[in-house]
Amino acid sequence: MTNEQIPIIVVDDTPIKRRGVCEFIEETMLLSLQVQVGSAPEAVQIVEELTQQETKKTSLAGWLVLSDLRLGNENGIELGRSLLELAPGLKVVIYTQDPSWTLAAEVFRHEYTRRGTPRSTSRKSGRLQGLHGYALFNNIEPLYLERIATTVVMRNETFIDPEVLNYLLKRLRGQRLTPRQEECARLIAQGLSNDDIALSMGFLNPKGGPNIGPLENLVSELYNFFAIDGAPSDPGRRVLLAHAYEAYAGLRQEPVKGSEPSSHLS
Repeated sequence: MTNEQIPIIVVDDTPIKRRGVCEFIEETMLLSLQVQVGSAPEAVQIVEELTQQETKKTSLAGWLVLSDLRLGNENGIELGRSLLELAPGLKVVIYTQDPSWTLAAEVFRHEYTRRGTPRSTSRKSGRLQGLHGYALFNNIEPLYLERIATTVVMRNETFIDPEVLNYLLKRLRGQRLTPRQEECARLIAQGLSNDDIALSMGFLNPKGGPNIGPLENLVSELYNFFAIDGAPSDPGRRVLLAHAYEAYAGLRQEPVKGSEPSSHLS
């Protein structure tokens, strides 16, 4: 991927905004604008056509969709989930005007519903996966777009604009995690499973195996602290928790235009 451009699909129902995003894409060496459309049905049609053409890459692996949140009467998040049902290898990033922690939870949320899914979609999986990024329109410029693409396509990680995280940190001002909560959050941010975290933190059952009960209580405390709602089984909450903790701990060092570096709360 390092020697190839990343193919981009832009979905925005406002022509002037769509044109601006596309022009920034064309200014980058890393990205290649493939398609721009103004509605959700057009996007679904394009992806269906592409999956039929790409006989060896039906998942559209390595492609990135940039979609506005509001698409007339349609919703960019539901569109993104529908596109992932058609082409699981796609990466989908939503952009909008304002930072919202509630919206971030919705972007990364996984769900069990068929709402917004095209009739042509397979019904085998039952779960609609979460999307891959939450960007802010006002920060879009060539370097910002390259950062998004590098994160979600080349590193296979999720992207969330630092301004959204700073918005959360302002709400948490003056609150502190306990040492055990912070240890747990740090291990979650490192990608460890609950079993591994329980063993690392010394939560053991009489046979020496992981004791998940106390750990689940600790994780619930973290979700409450960072105001992350949702179903306990939703892996999207864990993604958001990792982002929130890294911002809280001041681990993010790449501020974008209009934002300040995250710092540990004091």
